[in-house]
Amino acid sequence: MHKNIFIITGFNGWGMTHSMVAATIVTDAVLGRRNDWSELYNPFRFKPSSAYTFFEQNFQVAKTFVKDRITSKPERLEKSRIALGQGGIFAVDHDKVGVSRDRDGNIHAVSPICTHLGCVVSWNNAEQSWDCPCHGSRFDADGQVIHSPAKIDLEKKSLKGILPEED
Repeated sequence: MHKNIFIITGFNGWGMTHSMVAATIVTDAVLGRRNDWSELYNPFRFKPSSAYTFFEQNFQVAKTFVKDRITSKPERLEKSRIALGQGGIFAVDHDKVGVSRDRDGNIHAVSPICTHLGCVVSWNNAEQSWDCPCHGSRFDADGQVIHSPAKIDLEKKSLKGILPEED
């Protein structure tokens, strides 16, 4: 570690707030002044007691990742099972597909595998979105990223020839 090199990073969605705090902390450090916030933002503040929470949360992610692949048995896709504003994971040609029906009756189909770390997303009826239980990524009905950490959209799937056309 070098005494006169300061790196400010990791703002995520709080850039405007945390960048101002970080700038104040660095300014005080350069001028040799004490800053009440510096310890809270110290990247070396890790305490061994916090390891339990870290491992517990990551164990839950791993457990969800495995459980979704072993225990989930998606139903065979039938258009009549998808009400307006509803969605779910269905079996389509030996594959799992996330299928939703918007409030206008349009069907949307995506891969249900989150592009962040590969957990299986689930349909959120209230928000009309695909939500990842592992790290909170959210995608719209067409699979476009609404909320990170995922940066890549869900793969769109075709249901052509699988669902009968409406009369």
